[in-house]
Amino acid sequence: FRFIAAARVVPQLEPVLEPLMLKCLEGQQKLVGRTVLLVDVSGSMDERISAKSDLRRLDAACGLAILLREVCEEVFVCTFSNQFANVPPRRGFALRDAIVDSQPHQATYLAQTLQAIHANPQNVYDRIIVITDEQTHDGIINPRGKGYVLNVASNQNGVGYGAWTHVDGWSEAVIDYIRTFAQQS
Repeated sequence: FRFIAAARVVPQLEPVLEPLMLKCLEGQQKLVGRTVLLVDVSGSMDERISAKSDLRRLDAACGLAILLREVCEEVFVCTFSNQFANVPPRRGFALRDAIVDSQPHQATYLAQTLQAIHANPQNVYDRIIVITDEQTHDGIINPRGKGYVLNVASNQNGVGYGAWTHVDGWSEAVIDYIRTFAQQS
């Protein structure tokens, strides 16, 4: 997240920052299996994470996506807003840019997106990780594997309960938490 914040302030340093960011992720224990990473790019994700921060919810989501992209053995990244959109297999800041530019930042149709993922028989996964501020127009449906909802906002009531493992916060420790769950399964 500090790399994203630094790149936001001094974008001309991205060529220096990106290799350092990716080097920090080397040697991380992999999350074994196939992971679907679903990033919320709705309009509310453009809100700041707090009144005192320059980072947006989407910046936090992209930071987690960059991290997860590097630690997942096999990962499929997509976004949701008005629709479901596949994200090209990018790394680092290019992944951030691909997520941000994947579609207009408007509504939040999470259940519709999950239905689209589940409708394709090739979309078999061990875990699905939704990075969101937990606002949705159409609710949420159960995952077809282990499901995690990572809340990057401070909304008190969200959608990620029931069959989903709900995590408030967006630090790197979230990955350790998911890794621990994966080892216990």
